[in-house]
Amino acid sequence: MSVQALGQLLPMHLWLSACGKVLSVGPTLSKLIPDLADGLADRLVSGRAGQGPCPLQAIRTAVEHRRRLFLRVVQSRDLVLRGHGVQVDDGTLLVNLGFGIGLHRAIRAAGLTDDDFAPSELAMELLFLHEANRGVLTELSRFNTQLAQSRELALLQAQTDPLTGLQNRRGLEIALSLSLRTADFADEVAHPFAIAHLDLDHFKQVNDQLGHQAGDDLLRAVGAVLRSHIRKADTAARIGGDEFVLILRGMTSRAALQQLADRIIVAIRALSPPELTDLQVSASLGILVWHPGGPDQPEQVLAMADKALYLSKGAGRGRATII
Repeated sequence: MSVQALGQLLPMHLWLSACGKVLSVGPTLSKLIPDLADGLADRLVSGRAGQGPCPLQAIRTAVEHRRRLFLRVVQSRDLVLRGHGVQVDDGTLLVNLGFGIGLHRAIRAAGLTDDDFAPSELAMELLFLHEANRGVLTELSRFNTQLAQSRELALLQAQTDPLTGLQNRRGLEIALSLSLRTADFADEVAHPFAIAHLDLDHFKQVNDQLGHQAGDDLLRAVGAVLRSHIRKADTAARIGGDEFVLILRGMTSRAALQQLADRIIVAIRALSPPELTDLQVSASLGILVWHPGGPDQPEQVLAMADKALYLSKGAGRGRATII
């Protein structure tokens, strides 16, 4: 058989003399390793674990023991050629190689096309299958990402008050439950916090005299005030109507809580619509300082803060009561 015919039949062949001299290289293999005809050294190494790096020895061993041959391309260390070899009657070695699962890497590395493979090869079909599988996996990954984002958005919306952008009652219950959760391990310590129940004074008159749009605008402005007065780790929630609740993590100083409450009251009073000539919108607060060992149910904590709020209402409104 002529070398040309051999190349057409086995485009990935490697034909060696008994001493390892390269007699012929298939056109596709030559395209992948352009200077392979000059010799195996520094171009191929054994790719089988536990075997020395010498490619000729790897070929001889594979031929002698009729084992599968693995050769790694030096210039592309992640590309391993797979194949088998036989000894010809004249003592020469004929090896036929392939790409296996590294087919897509080889095609990209050498710019191979359908013409570089024998008609009987399924290389292009395998490559198409690989690309199709990769496309499916990419789409599945994109879908899972979108699903996770949608789930996160739905969860956020389920816990957010649409008017003010603060947490709603459900969001507050979750945040409060997390703050009250007892430690599951001995080295965990529950942290103190303050919870403030806030109610707008004379808000009903805003709706009655100026309309619900004015009331909604005021509630949105109050939400903005609360966000601007708390820290990122704190929680602000609107739990219905003109009622708001703050969870202030780690705040136990009554002086600091009183100063915060006074600033909030002043800021909300400044929002009072000037059209309310006989009344002024303000805010009353009831604040509970919680320490480990205190009530451990959210409804109990909220009830105590609510009790402090009504003490503020009864004392003349526009003030804070801390218990």
